[in-house]
Amino acid sequence: MVVEPRSPQPAFPLHEHDFHELVIVASGSGWHVLNGEPHLLSCGEVLYLAPEDRHSFEQVHDLCLTNVIYRPNGALLHSERLRPLQPSREEAGERRYWQVSEETLGRLEPLLSALARECRQQDRASQLMAESLLVQLLVTLWRERLGEDGRSSEQGCSALRRLVHVLAYLRHNCTRSIDLDEVAERFGYSPRNFRRIFRDATATTPHDYLVKLRLCRAMRALRASDASVTAVALESGFNDGNYFSSAFRKQTGMSPSRYRREARSDS
Repeated sequence: MVVEPRSPQPAFPLHEHDFHELVIVASGSGWHVLNGEPHLLSCGEVLYLAPEDRHSFEQVHDLCLTNVIYRPNGALLHSERLRPLQPSREEAGERRYWQVSEETLGRLEPLLSALARECRQQDRASQLMAESLLVQLLVTLWRERLGEDGRSSEQGCSALRRLVHVLAYLRHNCTRSIDLDEVAERFGYSPRNFRRIFRDATATTPHDYLVKLRLCRAMRALRASDASVTAVALESGFNDGNYFSSAFRKQTGMSPSRYRREARSDS
């Protein structure tokens, strides 16, 4: 078992490994491609990687995260015992990721530090303690995951803590018509402070983040369905086909039609 902080996480080419891995994102943003599917990472997100998952990090911007690497065993970390706390390898898209609050991230810091200390020891007691701490980590991450509404009623917490709830809300509602000033007000921000805090935490603007979320949906749809490019654009939250094609080309370097052809030829 190993705990590896990466501050920042650089771009990393496509690879796979034979161990299990938890990735906890503290700040910044970047594209994570998992088994061919793109996903926009941001602060507060957690993802689980199973053995033989193929993934890469691309276009990262101040992305800071912690990796927890482990291998299940026949006792405390038995794979069947951990299964309810980990998405299955067969799940795709957003189901492989979940989000926790800034408060939860803060409470995880001493737990991750303790786990790192025990992992550096070689005796049996430390091994057992590390396994116990990992189970505690998994349970905490699963219990504290945010729902689709981002728990938007939690107005009493700090501006930075509220931002993680905003990100969860945008991720689950990105295909709808969204007024970002109304989102700011909903979560207790002034429009100016919202843009500043958002950029500080994610290294991007609220508008660009929303566009990238929609592009994620579009890329997945182009790979998985035979719907027309126009239909994919509309279903992904874009009302203007020309703007969609322009944004798509800017992000991927190719047209939506070419992306579909190349993605399917690689699968």
